[in-house]
Amino acid sequence: MAILWHHLRRESGALIGWGVAVLALTLLMTAMYSAVHTPATARQLQSMVHTLPPQLLQFMGGGVLVLNVGDWLAAFVLSGFTTLVVSIWLALAAVGVIASDADRGTLEFLLALPLRRGRLLGARSLSLLLQLLIMYALVFLAVVLGLALIHQGANDGRLVGALAYILLGQVALAGTLVLLTLAFRDQTYAALASITAAAVLVFVPVFVEANSPVAFLRHLTPFDYQAAGALMTHGTFPGSGVAIAAIWAALAFAAAWAVFARQEV
Repeated sequence: MAILWHHLRRESGALIGWGVAVLALTLLMTAMYSAVHTPATARQLQSMVHTLPPQLLQFMGGGVLVLNVGDWLAAFVLSGFTTLVVSIWLALAAVGVIASDADRGTLEFLLALPLRRGRLLGARSLSLLLQLLIMYALVFLAVVLGLALIHQGANDGRLVGALAYILLGQVALAGTLVLLTLAFRDQTYAALASITAAAVLVFVPVFVEANSPVAFLRHLTPFDYQAAGALMTHGTFPGSGVAIAAIWAALAFAAAWAVFARQEV
């Protein structure tokens, strides 16, 4: 437990900085609905949306509608914008689990203590997941505050469900990035590899269209924005997406544990 809290304190500065940025971005994107909530403006915006490139539409969740606040949240809050920012932070935070200590030479000192490798990785991974939970709690808070500022309401159950679905995808991404960073002893290379991998996994649903022959690749990423949007707007539960993300997360963290347990200092 002491390892977890020590790591959480060490990463608190970055968490606060990125958390404030995510909160401000989400609050702004939510409150912007006040500018389009009239039917005439919504129709104009809808016409403009259909002229956007297909890749940008995918980034905004696929079939974008902005006729009500739920549609707006699905397109501009639960879509790629917030997810991309959180994923970049997560890519950098994953480096701090093991790779940063390997680079500074403090990993040897830690492992010289009566401390098992699995316990070290487990506690730090749990710290990373706790930070991720805090980040999405801030997203939820920002949406609630934003809706209150513009005197709008949304289905809280669907909002929590959609955010939980995206959070599960981010947990799977976290496990993947922790596993990847174990391959590097240089912090800079680990960060570059981690950011690149996160960007690729975020943008697969953007460049692989839902009706393409390789559409199945969208479901082999940790998250599917269209599924989160469908949950928010229609209450459609993404059962297959949840299963894939949960299995992905379990396998990624298990693989990271196995790799780290067998590594040389």
